[in-house]
Amino acid sequence: MLNLSRFQKNTLLTFILLAFIAYAPLYYSIRNAIKKETLPITYDSPETVSFFSLGDWEIIGKESDSKTTRILSELIDFEFQKVTRAVYLGKDNSLSDAKKRRSNFVLFGAFEWKENGIEFTPRLSSVEQKSTYSGKPFLVPYEERGKLVSVIYKSLSHLLDETIRLHRLIKHSPEWKFPSEEEFHSESEFVRLSEYDPNFTLEEKNSLFKSLEFPSEYLQFIKIKLSLEKKTEDSFKEIWRNVGGNSTLSAYTKFYVAKNIAEFYFAKKEFGKTIEYAAAARKERELLKSVFHSDYADILSLIGKSLVLDGKKEEAVYYLTSARKLYETLGLLSDPISVENSYFYGLLLYDLSQAELGSYELSSIRDKFRGIDSLYLDFNLAKVYYDLGRYEAALSLLQNQRKIIMNEGFANHDISLYSYNLYAASLYKSGKWSVAKSVWESLVTAKSIYGIEEKPYHRYALYNLAVLSKLRNNLEQTESYYKQYVRLSPYGQIVELPSTDRFEIGKTIYPHTWEPISPNSFTELEERTIRSYTGRYLFNGQDEEIRARTYENRLEDTNLFLDDLLNANAFLSKPMSTLRKTLFGDLNRFEKGNQIVFFDIGPALNHPEYPGVTSLAVAKHFSGMEVVLWELPGEVDLFLKKVKPELKDRLYAFPNIRILSADGVGEFKTVYSDPNNWILRNRPIPNLKGKTIIIRAANSIDIYEPYTKILPHFQNIGKELKHNPILYFFNRSILLKPAGKEKFILIGNQSIRGFHHNFQSLDRNGEPPYSILPFTVCEEVNL
Repeated sequence: MLNLSRFQKNTLLTFILLAFIAYAPLYYSIRNAIKKETLPITYDSPETVSFFSLGDWEIIGKESDSKTTRILSELIDFEFQKVTRAVYLGKDNSLSDAKKRRSNFVLFGAFEWKENGIEFTPRLSSVEQKSTYSGKPFLVPYEERGKLVSVIYKSLSHLLDETIRLHRLIKHSPEWKFPSEEEFHSESEFVRLSEYDPNFTLEEKNSLFKSLEFPSEYLQFIKIKLSLEKKTEDSFKEIWRNVGGNSTLSAYTKFYVAKNIAEFYFAKKEFGKTIEYAAAARKERELLKSVFHSDYADILSLIGKSLVLDGKKEEAVYYLTSARKLYETLGLLSDPISVENSYFYGLLLYDLSQAELGSYELSSIRDKFRGIDSLYLDFNLAKVYYDLGRYEAALSLLQNQRKIIMNEGFANHDISLYSYNLYAASLYKSGKWSVAKSVWESLVTAKSIYGIEEKPYHRYALYNLAVLSKLRNNLEQTESYYKQYVRLSPYGQIVELPSTDRFEIGKTIYPHTWEPISPNSFTELEERTIRSYTGRYLFNGQDEEIRARTYENRLEDTNLFLDDLLNANAFLSKPMSTLRKTLFGDLNRFEKGNQIVFFDIGPALNHPEYPGVTSLAVAKHFSGMEVVLWELPGEVDLFLKKVKPELKDRLYAFPNIRILSADGVGEFKTVYSDPNNWILRNRPIPNLKGKTIIIRAANSIDIYEPYTKILPHFQNIGKELKHNPILYFFNRSILLKPAGKEKFILIGNQSIRGFHHNFQSLDRNGEPPYSILPFTVCEEVNL
């Protein structure tokens, strides 16, 4: 009431007296209002809080000691973590772009090694003022270098305080936690500690710290960090038992330990333990009196995410909402952890019937993801749009997603196929029912290419076709599709057919529920298919007659497939036309197989009657194609020594035949470039530049080599021939690698004809010569 005038005071006292006499509750209401209004006003806000980071040291002169500067960076970083009433973001070189942009000040300094000691000049870069300021230099004798931590800390903190004061910045000075005298290291201790390098291996760190014993919280902190690297449940229990109740350790050290243990259990999907240790980390952060900080928001977010993934979505609302609000107040909504928090928050809002708010939250972070993660976000957002009835928005999103899918080679990934099913439903709702039908049919027929039947999206496609057939009054098809759907669905997940156009498209998918995919590796469906062929037989465990087993017309389906692609007059489906364009571009250049190099790996060159007969069929059918018989050196030796001269001459009669004597899974560049590996020395090694490459491995490395050799083989071929388009016939599967890419995509298969290892048969068993998955080669879906 000190700020009120005398008239205002008298008036207020009169009202209070009248209220007290006339109506007691009014008196207490006025009194409480006065108490509330006369509380000290705090002017704390994000604008008044200093956000700062630690920059890289500068070196003056030619002399320096990288070990000293490295350990000082670690020590100062550790001490700054304890600062309150400010936000220390960390080392500038390790920050996310969002945190770098948020930093008001970057503290750093310059070292100069002089004859009598080390001189340090504190420096500060003010981001807002776009200026750099320097403080008074300090000289520390070499024998007192343990005091460098205290000197640097005090000089940098003083420089920041003075910058705020002298430039009249509306910023609070941080509450510094100056290292005590007890924290000073002796020269010998400092030198020994400077041997530490965070990039050391675990063994190197253990070896170093066994010999280090002196009173220092930082040393204890590093030893605890080292213990955490063991990453075993027993070690974590022991660590927390020793750390949690240790009064000599700072709240920051306890927070760091609890947070790391919580993150370990989160990665293991043990959410109960995650919440337990995250709650402990939250408590320590509050004891540190540093809750206006991204670390505190990270912990709230971690608890919220764990509750969501543990099925406790209502409980998670408070934590995810609080974390989001704190990130927003801190100005760190673009930070990666904040973005993930928004991802969970948006999906949670949708799950709790706040779809409109959820769509807003998810759309706000859409540009923050790349690769496979962006595909999941696009699916989730499109699903929300679909449920809101915004079908055109869902279609637009999924069309953009298709471009990423095709560009990144993820056509056979689970999320792509979930999205493909959703795409069809959105197409139907937009009035394109015939296109939707063809999309669902392609998901159903894909079971002939790979093991898709156990996947939910395959069941959904069957169900949706049943719904579509029912709406079109085709009862026979309805019954057929629905029976297949029921047969493949778990009993508790079977859904009755509706009377309206309600389709099955699955649920939204939360982050951390899918497995990451390695670059240039196969998707799960592709890997399972390739694995199903590999390592089935031991090459050295079979007689040479069996190893060389082949027969005429065994792989004729390859020729039929290539013939359709290279025949300009052939009537092709849209997927085949797209594939032709991807492989050949201008078809006129490839007449009779020109500009194509065909590698036949394991062509049975040692066969006593039909040496390389399947390769000969290709060479004969496509006279302009260079055909390379890629055979093991041992098999080539047997061919040269045992095969009849007239059979060799029949092979040599084709001028487009080459023989490469090398391991089929060997390093391509080494194998191909060695002239000693080429048997027909009078014939030039094919120049691969600008050529289309076709490879076939049928009853060779595909069945004799394990998957552990086959995957690197594909990766090596993709890398070495990155600029060439490649079509690869691997056993029955057909794979494509577009020019400029390294990743192979499974796009179809050949019939069973010729792939019986233990008997000869030219029967296709009712299968077509080849089949193509349309969604693996075409970006558009109106097939």
